[in-house]
Amino acid sequence: MGGAGSQFLFVGNHPCLDFINTQMIVKGELTDVLIRFEDFVSWLVHAKLLTRAQSELVKKELTRREGEALFERVKMLRATLRAVAERIASRESVPDSLIKSINHFLSQRPGYPQLVRTKGGFEQRFHSIAAQADDLVAPLGEAASDLLCRADPALVKKCANAACILYFYDTTKNHGRNWCSMQLCGNRMKVAAYFQRRRNRAQL
Repeated sequence: MGGAGSQFLFVGNHPCLDFINTQMIVKGELTDVLIRFEDFVSWLVHAKLLTRAQSELVKKELTRREGEALFERVKMLRATLRAVAERIASRESVPDSLIKSINHFLSQRPGYPQLVRTKGGFEQRFHSIAAQADDLVAPLGEAASDLLCRADPALVKKCANAACILYFYDTTKNHGRNWCSMQLCGNRMKVAAYFQRRRNRAQL
């Protein structure tokens, strides 16, 4: 499976969870939609964490070896964030070792907040002075920080399908969402439950 935008799933309602969800189960097999460094850059564009112009600049400025080295760091960060999501979703405390790992990635993005005039008034934006490579990874560390600091941990959930490894932030009105999506798992599990009920009744 390549890294085409059509292969990316954005069902997590949070960039940290959507990044974790770049690994998924497809036909019973663990599948990674980020195969190459270029796939990661493409994912950042589709996640609106990078503009297309920035992505083209990155591809021009980084050597193949630099891209491959950064991609290894990206996969390490994803593994860390998955461990964090697993802890949150199972209502377990997040160990200091995982926090330390996230802080390491955050430290790679030196810069300063800057006041920017907008149509509605003003807003504060972070101005990065990091190297281009580090600037690609830091937003994911910031997304993880946002998930831990601002999100309600009770609303971070794993898909109720035991065969699925996708996570999401439940923003539904009654917080009753159980599936990564109805198309992927919801309908399938409902149909399976329906036939199971029919079998159970037939055996009575």
